[in-house]
Amino acid sequence: MANDVCWIETVPDREAGPVLRQAYEGASRSDGSVHNLYRAFSLWPEVIPWADGHYRVLLHSKDTALPRWFLELVGTQVAILNDCVYAFTHHSANFKALLGDAERGEIMLAAVREDRLDEVFEPKEAAILRYGAKLVREPQAVGRADIEAMRAAGASDREILEANQVSANFAYWVRVINGLGIQLGDEKIGAY
Repeated sequence: MANDVCWIETVPDREAGPVLRQAYEGASRSDGSVHNLYRAFSLWPEVIPWADGHYRVLLHSKDTALPRWFLELVGTQVAILNDCVYAFTHHSANFKALLGDAERGEIMLAAVREDRLDEVFEPKEAAILRYGAKLVREPQAVGRADIEAMRAAGASDREILEANQVSANFAYWVRVINGLGIQLGDEKIGAY
């Protein structure tokens, strides 16, 4: 039975068993709310801690080589390429908050949408975004030359790994979101 969270049945909070309650507690936001994304997993609650843990390491860790605003932009790019309103809404807000300049953020988002990366971004950032787009659009076409292009633009292997993980992880997330029809509903947008 579909609901306002997504297109499949979800377990109402009042019916949540101990495993689901524990999963929700671990994945809850600072205000105690749970994203509809995780509510959509309620029929299989064992997935929630794994999914949330991976996500938090990628985008909420303070120990990243790339700036956190840029990692949010990499994730947002995947949402743009896959027309995923849910991920775009959350992560473009996080990106602009971390960047600290909403106007510049909108210029950057327009450059990503319009594939004008070299006009707006530093060479390393543009190379990483081109790689992310290729990884999402045609993963079978990615090759050593794509890695070398990022290195030539100044990216370290750690930065390349981070970009790879965020792009690949978001490719997974947008497919989950779009494939289950996960809705924003009245969620608080962004984390910042």
